[in-house]
Amino acid sequence: MKIAFCLHHFLPQTVAGTEVYVLNLCRELKKLGTEVVVIIPNLGCNETNEYFYEEIKVIRYAENSVESRQMILGQQMPDGLPLFIHILEKETPSIVHFHELAPGRAFNINHLVAAKERGFRVFMTFHMPHLTCTTGSLFYKGAFACDGLIRIDKCTSCAYHSRGITSNLLNTVLTKTAGLLYGMGINTSKMNNGPGTALAYPFLIDQLKKNLSLLSDSCDKIIVLAHWYRKILEINEVPESKLIYIQQGLPEGGGSINSSKNNDGRLKIIFVGRISEFKGVHLLIEALTQIAPENISLDIYGPETDENYVTRCKHMADGMENIHWKGMLASDNRVDTLAGYDILCLPSTFSEMSPLVIQEAYEAGIPVLASNVYGNKEQIADNENGWLFRFKDSNDLASKLRYLVENPSAVLKAKSCLPMPTRFDGIATMHLNVYNNLESN
Repeated sequence: MKIAFCLHHFLPQTVAGTEVYVLNLCRELKKLGTEVVVIIPNLGCNETNEYFYEEIKVIRYAENSVESRQMILGQQMPDGLPLFIHILEKETPSIVHFHELAPGRAFNINHLVAAKERGFRVFMTFHMPHLTCTTGSLFYKGAFACDGLIRIDKCTSCAYHSRGITSNLLNTVLTKTAGLLYGMGINTSKMNNGPGTALAYPFLIDQLKKNLSLLSDSCDKIIVLAHWYRKILEINEVPESKLIYIQQGLPEGGGSINSSKNNDGRLKIIFVGRISEFKGVHLLIEALTQIAPENISLDIYGPETDENYVTRCKHMADGMENIHWKGMLASDNRVDTLAGYDILCLPSTFSEMSPLVIQEAYEAGIPVLASNVYGNKEQIADNENGWLFRFKDSNDLASKLRYLVENPSAVLKAKSCLPMPTRFDGIATMHLNVYNNLESN
């Protein structure tokens, strides 16, 4: 059996949650005797090439499309799509397993449908919720958790709010105007300008719903990493028979853990993740400004993917000697590094699916303080093995941190309640069983 994994990037160029997940899956499937190949677009290049990472074959196909507005709206195909299909036909995998889809020139719904139309068995794993939510937060207007059901009027109004249209009057007028145009079949996205796109939001939401239906029809099986997202897919009419829950997990052999910490009396916090607004580093910095620096310290690890955002955060932290920017953290050193801290903070401003870093923190023996988005809530029992703070609320985050500074016994108690992480050898076995069952039918 041969499995082709399709995602936007791979190691060593990119090290993030999806890439690490696929790497671990490839490692374990190879141990089980399964052949694997990773296919990624070579964005901005006319050249197709191959390389090996840990003896895993990686094919980068030429994808030099200019990512236009029409392409993002699904009105234009990426130039590299025929080449992707050619590679599949040459490699002849038993299963084509997508791990990312997004509007634009990288893997999108057209790649998945094209693979299915050519007779390949197709799988999809959802690592992010953006294929059912345009904002990705699943918090309606940033105020409360959304039920996840795609509804034209509700989702249009929420999309406007996420783009800064927070005035109730203006939001309502825009939503009703756009809804009226939608009802009349006038799709202003073809005007090729900002106002045209704004008034076309009902059509974009409708297309989101149609794409989910098309994805569901085209997939043999859909892997979900979290119970909460399985429920959202079900209420959006994805057949229960196509959904398979396989949880997140860690590879074997995390190494010896060095749990030494500083003894200066501070609560020692670590952040690990992309330095981007989605990950909410600014909220953590804002919270620390409200606490005496001699009581708390923060080390920030991760790639600086958004230059403007990083500059903004570093400006916020200017003069705060208890905040340290530590750069990239190697994936094989994460658990050992995490063990040197009191808590991990994960201030996400979107609904994480099932963050691997939470599992890594548990492996390291430290609890987690996180925003109360779905993916964090599923892994953290508030005030038992960790803590949750209100979405995008730096004041509430500061209040939680202040409590932990003043009550160090709460950290010790949480450490005694940490769950055991799932191991990736079992996750790979579950995948292989699903693959085999499909092949035998």
